[in-house]
Amino acid sequence: MASRIHTILPQLALGMFLQGLVAVAAFYFWWNKPYEVPGEDDIFAAVEGKWAWTTSDSGCTKEWHRITFTPDRRVMTIAASKPYEKTDGTMDSLAVYDIEAHTRNSIRGAIRGETRLTDAGKPVVWDLVLQSPDRYVWHRTDWPKIARTRTIERCP
Repeated sequence: MASRIHTILPQLALGMFLQGLVAVAAFYFWWNKPYEVPGEDDIFAAVEGKWAWTTSDSGCTKEWHRITFTPDRRVMTIAASKPYEKTDGTMDSLAVYDIEAHTRNSIRGAIRGETRLTDAGKPVVWDLVLQSPDRYVWHRTDWPKIARTRTIERCP
């Protein structure tokens, strides 16, 4: 009888491990389910407005940015409330993106004059990814799929 227990225990442990792995994967996909604008809503209308980084001490009162789009939805402009230092060391408060694609939960744009390059030597391209009607994150297209910036929240 003792010898049967020794052969059953590894099988039991493997079965429990596989069930746990399936549960973790199911939870991850449920938790990571992308937000999509509902019904006939427009992703561009959902994103337009005033936003601030969640880690900013002053939040929406002092350090915010406003996102707008041209009527043809080919250009996104982000105007910051305060000048920020660009990667080349110059100061600016306006970023202009040429829209390359969009879905019901993201907008892909290339910053005009982008100086940062991917490992392939091409200018960085960004995805603005909605997480809810009032939250978004940035994702670089050359990053792993799950890599994202801190959360940005809509200002009241």
